[in-house]
Amino acid sequence: MSFTVFGRGVSDGVTIDEATSPGLLRPPMMVEPPPAVREDQAGTPFALDRDARAPRDDSLRAYREAAGQVNREPTPVSVAEQIMSRPVLTIRINDTVGRARDLMAERRIGLLPVLGEDGRIEAVITRGDITRQRIRYSDLAKMPVGAIARFEVLTAGPQTNVRELARVLLEQDIRGMPIVDQAEDPPRVVGVVTRSDILRTLINYASLELWL
Repeated sequence: MSFTVFGRGVSDGVTIDEATSPGLLRPPMMVEPPPAVREDQAGTPFALDRDARAPRDDSLRAYREAAGQVNREPTPVSVAEQIMSRPVLTIRINDTVGRARDLMAERRIGLLPVLGEDGRIEAVITRGDITRQRIRYSDLAKMPVGAIARFEVLTAGPQTNVRELARVLLEQDIRGMPIVDQAEDPPRVVGVVTRSDILRTLINYASLELWL
């Protein structure tokens, strides 16, 4: 099975058709402002601080990083483990949102797999999950990651075909996907494939060899 949905007490294999179905993953949760958060005269809640603005587009950064490598001899690429980002950076379910944002800013990444107490993946958190919250960042930063993370995570295996992986990222409109080794107990997150990884692969490798 190429794709698996993980969550609290859940580990269900899904087909490629199920993985690309619009209703597979629940929309991200929204944290409502606490009573202490006031609204301005126009009725608008306080916005996040300026530091919470989204960074530059990952696609442009991926292009610049790979621009000097486009002339090298291409090597056939076909599965997730060949293009995934590793070692993978993770965060615990009870860590704070502030720590998650700091890690993403420091490593220049936009997605973190969220692990439970037993080391199993339970959720993911992205920069967008943080910036879309209608609450002051000073309050949001103290909250646990689990309060805003996306549960029921769609994952792929190391041997998942790159073309299928790209198709699911597009159809589900998600930033990236954790790569999980099901052979280990508990299943271990071994990498992450993001849209930037897909773009970097397209730049570095001949299209005919990528889409065999």
